[in-house]
Amino acid sequence: MRTILYTFGLIIFFILGSCKQDSSSQYLWEESSKSVQFNYDPLHAENSRLISDLVQEMGRTCFVSGEDPNFKIRICVSDNGISEYAKIFAAWKEGALVSEFVYSLSDDSEYKIGTYPFLEIKKKVEVSKFALVGDKKLKSIDAENSLWSRNNFNLKNHFKTFSIFFLSNGISILVLPPLGESEVYLALSVKSPNLEKEIQNLILAKNRIGLDTCSSSIPIITEIFGDTNSNLGRWIEIYNPNSFPVCEEGLQFTLLGNKISIPKTTGFISPYETRIYAEESTSLENISLSGIKWGDLKKPGKILLSREDHSVEFNLPGSGYLFGETYYSWKGNSFSHCETTSKFCMDPGENQTSKVENESACDPNDFELEELNPSGLSHKGVLQEDWKYLDLIYKGTKVCDPSFLKIGWGKNLFPIRISKRISAGEILSIGNLPFLLGNPSYSFSIFKTVTASDIVSLSNSSGMEKILWDGIFRTSKGIPTRIVLQKTNGEIISICFENGRAFLHPSLIADLDSNTGSESPFSQSAIALENSRSSAGKKFCSKQETTGKIQFSEVSWMGSYQGADPISKDRFLEFVSTTENSPDSAFLEIMQSNGSLISILLPISKKGPTLISSGRSTCFPQTEFWKDTSFSLPASGSNILKIYDPYTGEVWDEFVYNSSGPGINDTKNKIRKSAYSKTEYGVRVWSANSYLGRPYRDPNCTFTEASPGISE
Repeated sequence: MRTILYTFGLIIFFILGSCKQDSSSQYLWEESSKSVQFNYDPLHAENSRLISDLVQEMGRTCFVSGEDPNFKIRICVSDNGISEYAKIFAAWKEGALVSEFVYSLSDDSEYKIGTYPFLEIKKKVEVSKFALVGDKKLKSIDAENSLWSRNNFNLKNHFKTFSIFFLSNGISILVLPPLGESEVYLALSVKSPNLEKEIQNLILAKNRIGLDTCSSSIPIITEIFGDTNSNLGRWIEIYNPNSFPVCEEGLQFTLLGNKISIPKTTGFISPYETRIYAEESTSLENISLSGIKWGDLKKPGKILLSREDHSVEFNLPGSGYLFGETYYSWKGNSFSHCETTSKFCMDPGENQTSKVENESACDPNDFELEELNPSGLSHKGVLQEDWKYLDLIYKGTKVCDPSFLKIGWGKNLFPIRISKRISAGEILSIGNLPFLLGNPSYSFSIFKTVTASDIVSLSNSSGMEKILWDGIFRTSKGIPTRIVLQKTNGEIISICFENGRAFLHPSLIADLDSNTGSESPFSQSAIALENSRSSAGKKFCSKQETTGKIQFSEVSWMGSYQGADPISKDRFLEFVSTTENSPDSAFLEIMQSNGSLISILLPISKKGPTLISSGRSTCFPQTEFWKDTSFSLPASGSNILKIYDPYTGEVWDEFVYNSSGPGINDTKNKIRKSAYSKTEYGVRVWSANSYLGRPYRDPNCTFTEASPGISE
């Protein structure tokens, strides 16, 4: 799989998922009660997954980071502090600095966690007596006695990974590198006096086995980059395609007759390990290679990787690596291919086993959109605008791996990274949803600047693409001019899909999940209580046919007066249900005397009147409205308002008015009275409103007579 290098020297794919202990893996502690565990198995001969996430394991919440299962750290924390932990973890993913948090591990010992800039990390760890370093930038922080880096341990991928610094007072500090273009580190401090020696002993013991059992086979060269002007640096990538370790001793590069021995690290290259050998100035994680004439990578010819009389060849491009404004790496027969434009088209350091799209890969055509949320979600009364998400439902018949897929929404393009294969009917959630951390079917992405009208697509590494949503909301009454998805109090509504048909998310009663713990503000059930018209991570979008109808109950086509100031944005419409069951949505048409037509698809509240306006009211500031920022009603001419069933096209009600009424717009005396519907002697009539003390009205709006949200 060819991917794009989005940032200099950092290509980290985070796989969300459950951490399962392999019986062949050897943890430092066999007792399951230990809160901190480190695992190192460089001879692991199966695919590994990159992970840095909260997971549920044996009834405990644990933070796991590294390559699972061959190189990882696991720290289990107390459930009591998990919501704060999740907030800090989410802040790190977003590149945000937050205050340090202190709480307990699962064994009741104390830990501290926070996000920090590099200089603060440096202050915390510069007095360490030993360090296990997975980020080359942190190698500049000299440990008092020793520092172990990629030269001392093996990984499958050559990316940044976690580092651990050991202080003389028994404190260990776990440091995770920034994500993407962020410069924010995550650090977690624990008391672990025995951890240093146990990690050293385990790595030395495993490396000794690897050195004793390594083969004299030869790895292969898989990718090179040799442009002089790029600040990325020049490099050569090799890969061990064997299920056994390969010895380093005797391996050498031959570039146009110039021979350079491979630097010694652990003495062996692990099964399926990818390595980067590079010039010192490169920003990538690498093993420094000196003595090579890097400029020769632009010349025609070959580069060899050999041992004694045996070698493997790799053709050189015979040219530069810059085409237009994009730098491309060379794969031996062609330059890298990228499906979207970026400054760098390459994938250095990525384990080759993850690049082969096999029979288990999911087909984009087997997915449909289940739910689309372009607004975010409400949490503790505040709209979290970055909590946008997509729910996909898998309709295929085979169990498949979705990690070869990419999701596109507007200008956003993200790889899908989950820790499991999916089956028919399962939901795949993609977005920034802290309450789904640890859910094996959740893929973290931050969708920026998206709308309901942006196209959503799903593609694989072969270029196959399926349009999941073309951005056009079709109803039986046609395509609405606008769609209302937010309320002035932060309440939101998602768009549901069933068999390709879009509709506004119906109301739901939160299904409290006892497994998530409803007492946690970050539990899925707690989020559902505040967002009753969304259902992230759950299959809910099924359209139920109802016989509900609504009608106009109050119309403020003139707006308000605050003192002598006209407030046109205070125009609003109110609807009430005429049946026992309310519909979930309605299609509104505003027809002006000049022939112009505006249509709006809006949600209908489950209980009480439904109100729509352009935003928060000036004269009725405590009343909540469904918000259409472009909403307005004509104040002159003869106008017709109609409300329809969006699914059948049936007309539910209509209201006709002009500047003479119903309702009063007295510009001379600065008086405005909305029109409201009432029943007299069994007959429905429209009258000018009289304010009777409800709802709250601004004291300066004495001559505005309306009662939004107060039914007759």
